[in-house]
Amino acid sequence: MKELYLIPTPYVFMGVQGNPDKSPFSLYGVPFDSTNSFRGGSRFAPLHIRVASQSLEAYSFRASFNLETNPPVDEGDIFVVHGSTELSLRNISLVSEESFRSRKPVFIGGDHTITYGVIEGALRAGIRPCLLIFDAHLDFRNDYLGYKFSHACVTRRLSERVGADNIVVAGVRAADQSEIKGAKQLGLKYISMLDIMRGTSRDFVRRLRNTLEGCKQIYLSIDMDVVDPAYAPGVATPEPEGLTTSQLLNTLYNIMDERFIGMDVVEVDPTIDLSDITSFLAARIIMEAISYLHTALSNK
Repeated sequence: MKELYLIPTPYVFMGVQGNPDKSPFSLYGVPFDSTNSFRGGSRFAPLHIRVASQSLEAYSFRASFNLETNPPVDEGDIFVVHGSTELSLRNISLVSEESFRSRKPVFIGGDHTITYGVIEGALRAGIRPCLLIFDAHLDFRNDYLGYKFSHACVTRRLSERVGADNIVVAGVRAADQSEIKGAKQLGLKYISMLDIMRGTSRDFVRRLRNTLEGCKQIYLSIDMDVVDPAYAPGVATPEPEGLTTSQLLNTLYNIMDERFIGMDVVEVDPTIDLSDITSFLAARIIMEAISYLHTALSNK
């Protein structure tokens, strides 16, 4: 079924096609940016991230794992309908549902709205995960300019499907006052950059671990604007004073375990990126995260 909604790509992630009998990870591009509120262009991110990944070495020093020995299976791009968020989310959901039944999917966006389609698919596959979202923005508006499926509303829409108390947003430093009020009323957990900077890296990891302690399954969503624009300038809606590359990768290494069932990386905008810096970082984050999970699964 999912093949009906997939377009093969000649630019395979890492330049090496994985073996589905060996690797549990399937990678999907989602070239969708119809709900970006500031600047578009993230539809081109899957292509740029794939190309960038082909020049990166596959060995993870943190995980002591060489991903080239067991790369993910690149399934191609999900067919999206530009101008119709609803139809695009339907296609994403159908592919996601089938993938979650037997694989650990990795999605490359695209704007952050794609996460809603992914989680819809997970729910239809009988999975009800906790969500760990790294994001500069709370994205908890009920609507943005009258539209409920804007990327500025994605966390709010996700909370309606899995429950606000099953979501934690980390790295927040941009929100409307009404979003903060709504988050507190509905029980959304969030960790602001101010909270992170007031403590140590160990404090941050400990807080995330404690928050996720009761979760049986966890889905990871990384909006690249959580990273400081000094390291990730090519994003749709940049916000100063974010995480460093090392902070993010060290945190992921210390929290990712066998409970993580999939992930996405979203909001890279190659049209305004400098020398594809942000695409290279996104590719490295995906490679590192998959390596951490390979290690976690082998130690299970």
